[in-house]
Amino acid sequence: MSVAESTVRTTAPSRSRAATRRRLVAAATELFAREGLHRVTSARIAAAAGVATGTFYLHFKDKEALFREIAFAALAELRERQRRALAGLAADPNAEVRARCAELVAFAEENRSLILLLFGRGHQAAGLGEDVLDALIPGIEEALRARVAAGQLPADLHPASAAQAIAAMNSRVIAWWVEDPSRATRDEVTNTLCRMHPVYR
Repeated sequence: MSVAESTVRTTAPSRSRAATRRRLVAAATELFAREGLHRVTSARIAAAAGVATGTFYLHFKDKEALFREIAFAALAELRERQRRALAGLAADPNAEVRARCAELVAFAEENRSLILLLFGRGHQAAGLGEDVLDALIPGIEEALRARVAAGQLPADLHPASAAQAIAAMNSRVIAWWVEDPSRATRDEVTNTLCRMHPVYR
């Protein structure tokens, strides 16, 4: 048996498993967006993905674990979008804040159902929403700490406290807006989030 044949034999099952997992994630994403977290069952996700219910449990402990994967994959996507938005910018604090806020607002608009499940009224996934915020806060705190050290923010600003406030404010404003986008335009939300940020002048 050649090395190529061996590779095909050993990777075909893993490719099949990955494809099944992707189908489960896609089916769950659609069902959660349409019906919410509590009304969807693992069996329905499996059926929508075209697999047996038992197959679902080979990939995920339960629907909450699957939703957690969806939420943190979305968080990784948001971070990557913000990273790309910052890549071409000069070292300008205002431009950086605006780029981050613009990407956050655009992402929320595109992922409205997910935002509402995590942060909206009723907080169907309130615990997970807190976990998502907890994952965001250290990056915000680090950026604020750097701004204080560079003299761009007052020396008495407490970066950890400010990071908590920014994360809470952003999540609440974004959830409020996607609940009813007629409340404000995308630009109005972006501008307001920028102006509320301590580094923005």
